[in-house]
Amino acid sequence: MFHFTIANPDNQYRMPRVTHALILWSAVFFATHEVAALTECSPVTVNAPSAGALLQATIETEVCNQVKSKFQTANLGPVMGYMAKAYAASSKGAVADYATNMQVFALGAGVTVAVNNITPAFTTSELTALKNRFSSGTLPDAGAGVVANASLGVSFKHMPFKRRGWFDPKNINVYASFFLLPTMSFDVYSLKSTSASAYIQYKLLPMRKIPFGLMTWGGLDVGLGYSYASTTTSVSSTTKITSVEFETNGKRVVYEPTGTLAITYTSHVVPLEVSTNFSLLYFLSFVVGGAADFHILSSAEIAANISGVVKVDGVSTSDDYARFSMSETGKASAVGFRTFFGPQFNIWKIRIFTLAHITNDASYAVTTGARFVW
Repeated sequence: MFHFTIANPDNQYRMPRVTHALILWSAVFFATHEVAALTECSPVTVNAPSAGALLQATIETEVCNQVKSKFQTANLGPVMGYMAKAYAASSKGAVADYATNMQVFALGAGVTVAVNNITPAFTTSELTALKNRFSSGTLPDAGAGVVANASLGVSFKHMPFKRRGWFDPKNINVYASFFLLPTMSFDVYSLKSTSASAYIQYKLLPMRKIPFGLMTWGGLDVGLGYSYASTTTSVSSTTKITSVEFETNGKRVVYEPTGTLAITYTSHVVPLEVSTNFSLLYFLSFVVGGAADFHILSSAEIAANISGVVKVDGVSTSDDYARFSMSETGKASAVGFRTFFGPQFNIWKIRIFTLAHITNDASYAVTTGARFVW
């Protein structure tokens, strides 16, 4: 092996110069191409390197704020509490017959719609404020619930039971209801619901006709029941659940996440009710009553798993994303108090009824339905 060496007295100076140049170039490169760390604003994590080193942190922070606002991540606990209270209120009012004084049986169906943390609007300004509150595109800080059922009631009036002191079994009416809605899907939404209940009603004071009048007093009834209801609503998509778009620092940012967001409502309620009714010319009846509602378990739970690409001026890579996963549960108070009232229209054996419910926890509900009574 032969080695040839060409003498060059400048070599000893060139190598240090090259090394210094490389070090200087590296410093300049990393100074102008600093890789910013991803941003975390619990529970959201954002990474947007396509924004460039100078704007990455700013845009990531703004994406965090926009996502948290859109999905109300900082407020989901209270929102789920509103949902639980509304759903508990919606499980009442459609099972028992408060105005008919049936003789044999009653067969009907009804639905109750309830809201919580929403003040009823009566003026134009109040309606406008309510509209603006729910048109912001974010998850509203309010609760809503819907429960439907089909019910069957049976009277003991013609059964061979004997009176025992003040207690007369013939004054008893019993009711049972059930409703099943299998999973229904539309676009990115799905819904399923189940409800069932049992209720026993006893007439403490008998009905009486007012002498020389056109009105009949229906007596005084007490009732005790148990209601179960469960509903799951979800939004799921592999393309786009929603869209978050905004401009900041001259950049247009678009975030179109995919994933699943599901809310599960569960209600176990024992209502203890007292009610009375009045009838005018047979065609119109009016019910008024009060109740103590024992919520054995009334809750609303949300579970979210959301992720998607963040586009900055239409540019994105696999490293540009925003995502979050979380769950929150809200519950109704153990005991609630409620007043209810409303009219019933009597057409032959058909009863068309409506009840309004007001609770002490700011829930408002409306029940409507129809029965065939014999």
